[in-house]
Amino acid sequence: MVFFCLKCSYWKNHPDAIVAAIGSLGNIGKTFGAACSMIGGKKLGNMHDALSNTRTDGIGALIREGAAAYLNSIVNKKFPFTTQQVKDCIVVAVTSDGAASAQAGVFKKANEFHY
Repeated sequence: MVFFCLKCSYWKNHPDAIVAAIGSLGNIGKTFGAACSMIGGKKLGNMHDALSNTRTDGIGALIREGAAAYLNSIVNKKFPFTTQQVKDCIVVAVTSDGAASAQAGVFKKANEFHY
């Protein structure tokens, strides 16, 4: 099966595809670390929650686009980031809203196959 880079909205609207990719809806704290889970709040428990978050700041964008990038890195061997690189970038970028916003922009381009 050939996969292309899929936008955040695709993953959000297809939770069954998330389960197919990672075997469950995942757990943000276990996937990206406790810092992401705490910053995202109690409502941010799994990948679908991350993709559906409505925060308008850089952290919210990072969580959305980072979750999509994580999933894309798993299903697409030609995705410009490895799964570990996605995780590492999220951990570094979550330290400030500006860094989060910048990294979210990079992930968004990659998710839309414009990177």
